Amino acid sequence: MTVGTEVIEPKTEVQTVEEGRTRKGWINWIFVAPAILFQFFWGWYPSIVAIFLSLTNAPIRGPLTFRGIENYVRFASDPLVPMAFRVTLIYGIASIVLTFFIPIFTAILLMEMPPKTMRVMMILWFLPLSGIASTLFWQYLYNENFGLFQFIATSVLGLPPQAFLSSERWVLLWLIVPGIIMYGPGLYYITGLQAIPKSYFEAAEVEGAGFWRKIWTISLPRLRPIIFMSMLFSIIGSLQEFTFPDLMTRGGPNGASRTVVMYMFNLLNNGRIGDSTALAVMLFALIMILVLIFRLLVKSDPDV
Repeated sequence: MTVGTEVIEPKTEVQTVEEGRTRKGWINWIFVAPAILFQFFWGWYPSIVAIFLSLTNAPIRGPLTFRGIENYVRFASDPLVPMAFRVTLIYGIASIVLTFFIPIFTAILLMEMPPKTMRVMMILWFLPLSGIASTLFWQYLYNENFGLFQFIATSVLGLPPQAFLSSERWVLLWLIVPGIIMYGPGLYYITGLQAIPKSYFEAAEVEGAGFWRKIWTISLPRLRPIIFMSMLFSIIGSLQEFTFPDLMTRGGPNGASRTVVMYMFNLLNNGRIGDSTALAVMLFALIMILVLIFRLLVKSDPDV
């Protein structure tokens, strides 16, 4: 084609494809950009600021003073810090382990029930309750004067009065029990089980596989991606636990249920913002290390 004295060559097929890819690439970035900006301002920027503040006195008012690693060194002589990390690790690991087995096998058992029974049980098991209502309910159950558990222990089982949340030795166990009973991700497992083709189970039955054999060779392997993500979120969430232990025990007795986040909150209330931020950075590093180890050791692909 000729316009005046300029000759315009028709676009080749390769040029058309390249222009389409370029245009598509820009469109993709336009849609991804809000998520990237949100992640930066809501995730990475606060993390960078926290690391910086952990190296200062982080005053509410007054000049900002750089301290280096002084805040971290101070924790070496603070006995409450290793105690808080020990409580957090015990609480987190026990919560992850115990809240993994019961929900997943509950989901498997629900799938074995008749459809109507399964729907009723799902409504009861996954009935949404507010955090405050659940906490008040468990406070009543654990009450050592008139709680239901105390009544069962003394009047039904004939045991001496039990120290539930006032026992330094057993308080973490009693705090984990509500999570075992009310743990919600069992719903994810049911969704995953429903996505497994029935032909897999029928073929296994033809080969003579029983109930447990089908679970071990079909259900659990096909649920591996859901199990992987659920446990990953459990690691992150349980090590940052604050609300339920704080409402139930306030960290007692004698710090036996005081998690790292609860201790951070105490430091903030006392105006030790730099120390609290340094503790937050230490907890962040611990979670990142555990997540990386988990990613290296556990395969999420069921076909691997």
